Amino acid sequence: MALEMTEAPSTSDTAKIVPEDEKMNDNASKLVIVCVALANLIALVALVLAIVGVANNGSNEYYIGATNSDGSSGSASTGGTSAFTSSGDKIWMFQIGHFIGNTQYLDEDSGTVKGYNVDVVNAVCQIANKNCRLVWDLYERCWLSQAGSRPRGGEGLMGRWYDACVGWSYTADRARSVLFSDSFENFAPPVFIVASSRSLSQPPDLAGLITGHLDGWYADEHCLDMYDQVTNFQSSDKTRVIHYVSEEDLADALVAGDIDAAFVPKLTYFTNRSDIKIGYDPEENKCLPFGGPAMMMQKDQIELNSWFNEGFRQLRATSEYDAICKNVANEHGDQPGIAYDDLCV
Repeated sequence: MALEMTEAPSTSDTAKIVPEDEKMNDNASKLVIVCVALANLIALVALVLAIVGVANNGSNEYYIGATNSDGSSGSASTGGTSAFTSSGDKIWMFQIGHFIGNTQYLDEDSGTVKGYNVDVVNAVCQIANKNCRLVWDLYERCWLSQAGSRPRGGEGLMGRWYDACVGWSYTADRARSVLFSDSFENFAPPVFIVASSRSLSQPPDLAGLITGHLDGWYADEHCLDMYDQVTNFQSSDKTRVIHYVSEEDLADALVAGDIDAAFVPKLTYFTNRSDIKIGYDPEENKCLPFGGPAMMMQKDQIELNSWFNEGFRQLRATSEYDAICKNVANEHGDQPGIAYDDLCV
């Protein structure tokens, strides 16, 4: 906000003949103007600092169904673990994204993320009497996986923009860096897929072949390295490993011949497409030795891990969980994904 200041006329020539009470009024007016200018300057500095703070914490975040504990709409700080309501209750911030599936997807009509994961988190927070927010952000902000390098925690999770990320599987690579809640979802095993016009040797010999992987997913090149029956593959060779951000991009690359095969979770999206097929099913799942999708958080989030696990344990013992599972088909049935009797734990 710009302040328009007008220059006061000089009083040096008339100072001796101005009465004292007029001098006092003139000084008071000047003091008021100075105070107003100072207050505006302080407000401007505070506004700039607030903008900088939001930018440092990820300005692309928005809130899904964000309401305060009293039922009114409310905004929450993007400061992650330091967010509180006006009454002093902690706001638990959970990152969520969306992809083509019935666990996390963007509902175009409401503009919100819906799915099995959303339903479970909302129910657990209600049981635990916790004030929770779902914050949309890029998956790579939770876990960064780049072709040719070791995967690692993303800047959002490790920087405490939020307390946990929703629906991440418990892998050996991730367990070295982060903590997981109990699994609330069964997982899809990894498979090789190819274009319908192609085939793979059984087991695959990947000599000279380029493989594709879904960016950030557990079926990455490092997991593929653990399959001894697959020969002539080196995860460190960046020229033969390509990551894709979506199932559609990866499947299209297979059909176009940009990659020869893909090592991915056995998702319904892939099995439903007629132009691609499963090229090899290793049967053994070496990618997920510990468990399926869960809440992924920093290792010091002991309190969060405790109340979430207890809340989910209580949820599973109720008819509400059965309703959530059936809702996968009833409300989220237009989305591809695992059938609810295979999805629910």
